[in-house]
Formats: sequence, C-alpha cells, structure tokens
Amino acid sequence: MSNRLVFLQMRTVLASVFVAVLCTTVLVFPAWGLDFRPGKYEITVDVKMQGMPGGMPAQTMVQCLTEQDPVPKASADAQGCQVKNMKTRGNTVTYTMVCDQQGMKTESTGEVTFSGDSFTGKSEMKMPPSAGGMTMTTVTSGKRIGDCK
Repeated sequence: MSNRLVFLQMRTVLASVFVAVLCTTVLVFPAWGLDFRPGKYEITVDVKMQGMPGGMPAQTMVQCLTEQDPVPKASADAQGCQVKNMKTRGNTVTYTMVCDQQGMKTESTGEVTFSGDSFTGKSEMKMPPSAGGMTMTTVTSGKRIGDCK
C-alpha cells in the first residue's frame, strides 16, 4: 500500500472521529447555550417615554418563564402581543414583539440576558404616527423565585 493511500485513510478516520466528538459534545454539554433556569420570576418593569419627564413608576409582576418562552412579556399576553424572530446567542435572547392593542399595531425589538436565576433586558417600541410617533424604552430585570405551578 502506498504512503499516499495510508495518509488518505488516516485523514478520513481522523475526520470521522472529529465529527463524532463534536456531535457528542453538543449533545452532552447543552450548557453551552442559554444560562437560564425556567421557573416563576419576579420581574420589575421600568418604562420611559420620550418627552415624558420622570416617566412612569416601575412596576413589579410575577410571570412563569419556560425554555420555549424565556422572554418576559410585561403583561403583553393581555394586550395581544406575540414574540417573533427569537434568536439565542450565548446568554442573550433577541426578539421582535408584535402587538395589536385595540386596533393599534406596534412592533418592538429587545434583548434579554440571563445569568442563572436572574436576567436583565431592554426593549424599544416605536409608536405609530397615529399615537404620536414616540419611542418607548422598557428596562426589565428579574429574579427566579420558585417553580411554576
């Protein structure tokens, strides 16, 4: 057998081993993904509106966050909002939220960064011209307080 043939066979075997190790690592170490523990979170929401000095007082609520839906909605479910285009990179989830609130359609973009049992986040919503065309910035923070029931 020629040296070239032996070299090609060894390279093929090494490539196969590399792919197998890579696949096993991805399956065994899912912690390379989001550092997030699903559960019940106490969430503080602070909303700032352009042209509104002092803003509104921060509000606190409790919400269940899951692996499938880790984005806090700040009561958005009751306001006809849906999270779309959710992407995860490291410990940060970016998303677009589309809302239809009493016939007024809005879209916001945001991100949430997790650290185990807590998170911080920020989103920005541009109001349509019919609502004054203002920009609303929401800063959120949360801490896990238990399991969902």
